[in-house]
Amino acid sequence: MVDVTKAAQLKHAKRQALAWLIGAAIVFVGLTVLQTIAPDNAALWWVQLVKMISEAALVGGLADWFAVSALFRPIPALHPIPHTNIVANNQSVIAQNLAVFVKDKFFHNDAIETLVSGSHPARAMGEWLQQPSNAARLAKYITDSLAGLLHVIDDAPVREALHKGVHKALGHIELGAIVAGGVKVMTRDGRHQRLLNKLLDKLSESLQQETTQQFIAEKLTEWLKTEHRRLEKILPSSWLSEQGAGIAVSALAHVLADVNQDPQHPIRVELNTQLTRFIDDLEHNADAQQKLNEFRDRLLNSETVGQYLNSIFAEMRQWLDSDIAAENGQIRTRLTKWLQASGTKLAQDKALQEAVDHHIGEAARYAAPEMADFLAGHIRKTIESWDAAQLSQQIELNIGKDLQKVRINGTLVGGLIGGLLFGIEQLIHFSL
Repeated sequence: MVDVTKAAQLKHAKRQALAWLIGAAIVFVGLTVLQTIAPDNAALWWVQLVKMISEAALVGGLADWFAVSALFRPIPALHPIPHTNIVANNQSVIAQNLAVFVKDKFFHNDAIETLVSGSHPARAMGEWLQQPSNAARLAKYITDSLAGLLHVIDDAPVREALHKGVHKALGHIELGAIVAGGVKVMTRDGRHQRLLNKLLDKLSESLQQETTQQFIAEKLTEWLKTEHRRLEKILPSSWLSEQGAGIAVSALAHVLADVNQDPQHPIRVELNTQLTRFIDDLEHNADAQQKLNEFRDRLLNSETVGQYLNSIFAEMRQWLDSDIAAENGQIRTRLTKWLQASGTKLAQDKALQEAVDHHIGEAARYAAPEMADFLAGHIRKTIESWDAAQLSQQIELNIGKDLQKVRINGTLVGGLIGGLLFGIEQLIHFSL
C-alpha cells in the first residue's frame, strides 16, 4: 500500500529537481541562441561565463538524474542499458545483506549486553509496575490471556487431544524411579526425622489438651457400655474412663517424649529401615515396580476417576470463567496487588535490580543467536517474496525525496565547477 503523504512529498521533490534542471537548460539554450544571432554580444565575458555555468549545471543535473533514476527503474524502459533498475535486479542481494546487517548489528552479544546494561530494564519495569493503572492493565492482559487459553482447552477436539496426550505421557512414566527419587529427596540429611519431630510435638500438644482427654474418656465409656454391659452397671464407668484416659495419655506422652529425645530410638531406626527397604524395592524389585505401574494404569483407565477429574475441571473452569469475567474478580484483584507490590520492591531494591538485570542479560545473550537467525531468515524471505517493482517503489518512497536533493546539488555543483573551469580558462588565456 502506497503512503499518500510520502508519495506527495516525493512528487514535490521531483518537481523541484526538474525545475532546476529546466532552468539550467533554458539559460543554456537562450545563450546559445544569443551567440548565434548576436555574435558581438556573445563575445562578452559574462555571457560566456553564464553559458558555461548553465552547460555544466545541465550536465551535472542530467548525470545525477540518470544515477538516481537508474536505482529504481530500467532506462530506457523497453531495452534498458546495463546497470539500471539496480534495486529490482539486486533484490535477493538486498534481502540477504539487510538480514545479515540486522543479525550482526542488532542481535550481536555485545549489542545485547550494551542494550541491557544501558536501559536498566529491571528499574524501568519496577517503576512502571508500581503505578496502579499499569499493574491493573497488565493483570487484565494476563487474565484475558488465561480466559482465552481456557476457551481453547474447552474446545472438544483440543480437549480430546490433550486428554489422549496426557494419558499417553503418564502411561509411559516409570513411577518406581520417580517415587524412589522423591522419597530420597524427602529423607536426605534426616529431613524425615525433623518432620517426625514436628509431628510428635504436635501430637504431644494435642494429647495434653483437655478436649482430647475428654474424647478418650467418652470412647472408653462407650466401649464399656458396649463390650461389658453388666460390669458397666456395677463399676463407676465414668471414673474408670477418666482414669484410663489419663493413664493412656500419660503413657503415650512418655513414649512420644522418648522417641522425640532419642535420635537412635528403635522406632526411628525402624522408620529408616522401612524407608530404605521401600526405596530399594522401588529401584530394584521388579514386582514392586510392576505393582506400582499396574496401580497407575488402573487409575488412568478408571472411568470413575476420569469422571471425577472431569467434574473437578468443569467446576474449576466455571469458577475461573466467572471470576475472570468480573472486573473486580479475586484473581485480577490479587494479581494487580501482587504486581504493584513487586514493582515497588523492584524499583526500590538496588540489589534486586542488579540481579534481575543480570538474569535478563543472560537470557537475552542465550536467546539472541536463535532469535537472530529466525528474524534474519524472516526478513530475507519476506523481501525476496515482494514484487520487484513494489520493492523499488517502497524504497523510493522512503529515500527518494532526499535523492532528489542529490539531483539539485548535482545541478548546482555542476554549475559551480563550470564557473571555476571558466575562470581557469581565462587565467590561462591572460597568462599566455
